Amino acid sequence: MSGSIGISHDGQVIEIAQGEYVVKISAQPACASCGAKSLCSTTGTTGKHIRAVPYEALQLGDHVQVIMEERLGWKAIFYSFVLPFLVMMLALCAAYAAGSGDTSAALSAVGSLVPYYFLLYLFKKKIEKDFIFKAFKNKTERGES
Repeated sequence: MSGSIGISHDGQVIEIAQGEYVVKISAQPACASCGAKSLCSTTGTTGKHIRAVPYEALQLGDHVQVIMEERLGWKAIFYSFVLPFLVMMLALCAAYAAGSGDTSAALSAVGSLVPYYFLLYLFKKKIEKDFIFKAFKNKTERGES
């Protein structure tokens, strides 16, 4: 689900803690027509919890829309798909250049993802700070149409 404002999902506030809201979102019927549905982690799930910063005062149980800037969606795709692919290709080319056979080069390429994802895990808190969702009350709850 994306638009000119970014990537958005409808959800419900289930927890309020330390100036953040925890919003439960689930796949919507509109996801079926979304071009990025194969890359989206909410497709086919019963629900996902997202931490969101408040844009306006919310209460437990409020139905909200969580929005992330579209550029951050592209950044997530880069970290999830593009960079690991480049790491694998670099490892594959390095293994071939070192004279490895097909099997050991392929295993080296796949094995190169272990340190990549370990580094991603180590920098998880730093990376999470970049990906900010904002929570807005749904128009129907504000009385708008």
